[in-house]
Amino acid sequence: MISFIRSLKYSNKYKNYIYPIVEKRVKENWGYTKRIRKLSIKSNAREALEKNRFDSAVSSICMLYPNVDIPMAADVITSFQAILQYLNTICMHSSTSTEPFLRLIFSSLKDALNLRNDSYEQYFTFFPSKDDSGYLTILVEKCRQKMRTLPSYDVIRDQLSAFLALFIDLQITKFSSEDNAKEVNLTNWSSAHGQKYPELSGWEFCMAVDSTLSIQLLLALATDPDLTEQKAESFNISFFPWICCIHKILEGYINYNDDLSSGNINYDFYYENLKEYENRIIFLMKKALRMKASNPKLVRSTVKLLLSIYITHPKANEGMNAITSKALLKAGGRGMFFYSSAVNLLRAKKYF
Repeated sequence: MISFIRSLKYSNKYKNYIYPIVEKRVKENWGYTKRIRKLSIKSNAREALEKNRFDSAVSSICMLYPNVDIPMAADVITSFQAILQYLNTICMHSSTSTEPFLRLIFSSLKDALNLRNDSYEQYFTFFPSKDDSGYLTILVEKCRQKMRTLPSYDVIRDQLSAFLALFIDLQITKFSSEDNAKEVNLTNWSSAHGQKYPELSGWEFCMAVDSTLSIQLLLALATDPDLTEQKAESFNISFFPWICCIHKILEGYINYNDDLSSGNINYDFYYENLKEYENRIIFLMKKALRMKASNPKLVRSTVKLLLSIYITHPKANEGMNAITSKALLKAGGRGMFFYSSAVNLLRAKKYF
């Protein structure tokens, strides 16, 4: 009964508070893409926006924590996600992902999260076209404006800065490496940074850092004017690295075939088979629930919801994925039927 009530509450919150803001921002940003002169960059920008709706569904798990102002959180996180997806799409399609270019373009995230006092840089200085007609700068300024409205920004600033620094460093390593050196470089990177988590493989530590759910959770929590550092840490301890790693495994498994054909990096390639990453998700779920979180029932609901968002994805029922999806539905435990049904209904009504 509790799972039914929580899944119903989630559905109502998504429809009434999160979805309208996501749609508003996607349409607003689509309008800004009209100013981009170079067609390939305009295409990248619009491709990124098309992914924002599903990104927002995943991000919504961060907005269900106590005292979060959902409309404010949705606005800030959607603005941040728009930049993330744009940068990722640019880098995935670029043949000139040099370290200077990557370091400069990803510095936009520091500006967006108000972590630097410097003036905005010309982010596309090292890109062949030299600029994107100011589109990224617009996204950064819009996000920065919303960051200034967060009542507890100062409480999360240090944690935010630490997570973002790791994330940016990983992106530079990932996208600047030649294909034949990427695996070695990422292995070395995880060995240098992931010693604190010996229960994770090097690839799983990369996954945890590559997910920005911990950053998004901090942004959502910062909408609470009474947030304390201890409270923020007590929630985030379950997210990083455990829930973040689950997120990237699930993302990898629905994109497995696409990434295999396109040559994109997918951390799930380093598992021997579907059964192995199914077992690792179960292990990570248990680790997240064992953390001394201030609200273990809420952590359990968060994991169930994240699983439901992915196992109801159309790609999750293609080929062998269907077997894993059924296993994960069962592994999620009691109440998964209600969460997956709520998500399926939202998906059927085109909310994401």
